[in-house]
Amino acid sequence: MDDDAFVARLKDKLERITDRDVESRVVDEDPNYLGVDLEGLIPRVVLGSNIYDYPGFARMCLEYAAASINESRHIGELEFHMLLARN
Repeated sequence: MDDDAFVARLKDKLERITDRDVESRVVDEDPNYLGVDLEGLIPRVVLGSNIYDYPGFARMCLEYAAASINESRHIGELEFHMLLARN
């Protein structure tokens, strides 16, 4: 699977989990970046390029973005660790 198809699948899965439209993009400047912008009408998720090399990082980004979008707020670090432990 090429990179564009991988990002499209992540976006589709995120939209299914949250039942919302989501804008997503990948940045190369900081490969470990994860950002969720909840200010606009459509949430924007920005992921670092490490999602291509580390499946665990991609999953973690997806889970964090979904939790933040579903709660309409940024999830704290401890709360996120507890969420991951349950899954």
